[in-house]
Amino acid sequence: MMKKKILIIGILSIVCHTCWAQKNRLDSLLTKIDQINDLNQLSIAQADLLANSGGDFALLKKAKRELKVAEAAALPEKEARALLLICGATFTMHDLPGMLDASLKGISISQNINNNFYLTRFLHMAAQANTYAQDWQKSVSYSLQAAHVAMAAGDIVEAISNYSNLESDYAEVKKLDSALFYARLEFALLPQAKSPNKWDYERNALGDLGEALTAAGKPDSALKYYRLAYNIGKKHFKSVNNPYMENNMARAYLDVAKPDSAKKYALVSFSQASKNKIWEFTAVAADILAQVYQGHDDKQNIYYLKAEMAAKDSINIADKSRQFQLIADRDRQRREDLKSEQDKFDTRMRFYAVIATSVVLLIIGIILGRNNKKQKYNNLLLSKQNEEIEAQRDNLGLTLEKLQATQTQLIQSEKMASLGELTAGIAHEIQNPLNFVNNFSEVSKELMDELTEELDKGDTKEAKVISQDVIQNLEKIVHHGKRADAIVKGMLQHSQSGSGKKEPTNIITLADEYMRLAYHGLRAKDKRFNAEMVTHFDEKLPKVNVIPQDIGRVLLNLFNNAFYAVNQKQKTAESAYEPEVSVTTYTEKDQVVIKVRDNGIGIPNNIKEKIMQPFFTTKPTGEGTGLGLSLTYDMVVKGHGGTIEVNTREGEFTEFIIQLPLNQ
Repeated sequence: MMKKKILIIGILSIVCHTCWAQKNRLDSLLTKIDQINDLNQLSIAQADLLANSGGDFALLKKAKRELKVAEAAALPEKEARALLLICGATFTMHDLPGMLDASLKGISISQNINNNFYLTRFLHMAAQANTYAQDWQKSVSYSLQAAHVAMAAGDIVEAISNYSNLESDYAEVKKLDSALFYARLEFALLPQAKSPNKWDYERNALGDLGEALTAAGKPDSALKYYRLAYNIGKKHFKSVNNPYMENNMARAYLDVAKPDSAKKYALVSFSQASKNKIWEFTAVAADILAQVYQGHDDKQNIYYLKAEMAAKDSINIADKSRQFQLIADRDRQRREDLKSEQDKFDTRMRFYAVIATSVVLLIIGIILGRNNKKQKYNNLLLSKQNEEIEAQRDNLGLTLEKLQATQTQLIQSEKMASLGELTAGIAHEIQNPLNFVNNFSEVSKELMDELTEELDKGDTKEAKVISQDVIQNLEKIVHHGKRADAIVKGMLQHSQSGSGKKEPTNIITLADEYMRLAYHGLRAKDKRFNAEMVTHFDEKLPKVNVIPQDIGRVLLNLFNNAFYAVNQKQKTAESAYEPEVSVTTYTEKDQVVIKVRDNGIGIPNNIKEKIMQPFFTTKPTGEGTGLGLSLTYDMVVKGHGGTIEVNTREGEFTEFIIQLPLNQ
């Protein structure tokens, strides 16, 4: 009996000591939050507090007190700060109504005080609340607003976070093109992000790309990005394990029929998530393992099915516990509010007599100072409006500069990518004139030896005949040397980063050259590929005042797409199919018309309107950037004042029609 009492006393002592230590830690973290003014540091301290048991309720209670004080003192900055803490606490407690209410109030206050830092965070929180409520339309709307404000304010890290939300939301509603677009945009912004956790954002961006590709039914491509994200975790983070990422990889391996790899990652996720009591990830990992063992090991299959059910039960228990605690906290807060209101009422009654006397004096003061105060208010309002206009103008100017710089970088990257694709074609084109130069040089050397012999014999007549042959050979060497020089100059012009200047240009020469370069470029990748190249040139076509490297880039894009289309059709078509790509030039009124046509796979009607959009591509992942036709449109329409149209029939042909003004 005595031993039992000692044991019970010991257990109670340990529990009390643990609770006391936990309370001291929470008090220390709450004090630390009071002392922080920097908003980024505040977010870090808030996350530390919420990671502790009971931290969410402690933070919520403290933040609500701060909100009341700030509202009473009319201090909107402090109101926003308190609301931000409330959003964090309610998010952890799964109190979605409370979270949404706090975020909407925060949005209104942030807009009134023109604070973009708070505004982006509250918009983000509103999006998160609607995501958990499965109202995807509202979530997308708030995320788009948050990303727009963050980009305008230069807050790249927050913009990346909201693009990540957009990817997830669009993946949920099966808008896979949009999901993939925002995942790519999120990844494209990473070089501009300035954050000590940059590798974490890169890992998330790669994971989002994998998630979008998984939703699009491309598990092979998704695995490439999942592995990159996983390797970043191994390289830069102390804790390699990431149950969310490991579950995604396991699911993708299961989709590509690699059960051993799926089991490997699911087991790691199951172990880590169970250890840390992250029941949502535990349930997913158990489901994957049950599928792996199904039909192979009934004992293991049943074990993981039971583990999945247990994890889901734990989720429900945790949710109910949080809800009970939330109800108790709200009831306690209600009683405190009632007592506070009663105290305020008593105080008001005691001071009514004093207030009544003061009102008369205040009315007199108000009447005397009204005009002066009104004038000051108008001046202050006008000054504030001027400041806001100047700030908006500066922000718009900065955003425009960033967009222009980004556009220039994208154009140059696309040019260099296409230059790489042209390498084989250029090598083939240069090889022909070089072969002529080498052959005629060897022949000329032999003729010079013969010339020497004839001169030694004194046969000047034969020597003159030989010298004429040598002169003809040298003329051919010069001709083919100039041809090689022209190819190199064209390559250098194509790689220039500047837009260049307009100059009179022979469109026929340009079209003929880039058609052959594109053809030989594809031939270098696939020796089995053959296609008929047909030209219909108007030999009387005048020179057109254009930027030659830009129009060359336009033609190259169209020829590359045409040869790609016929090559794809040739792989599945009957043997009677004859691939053909043609180019036609002529003048019509005051326009030069260029038509590029192929008898390839064509373009489906449902995507015909999208092909000129940035980052949109019908090619498999890794084979297209989605920028070619977008830049082509910009170069023709915006750069040269022309037009570009497309006629197509799926499975039969595609024809691009470019019109350029003669006088520009």
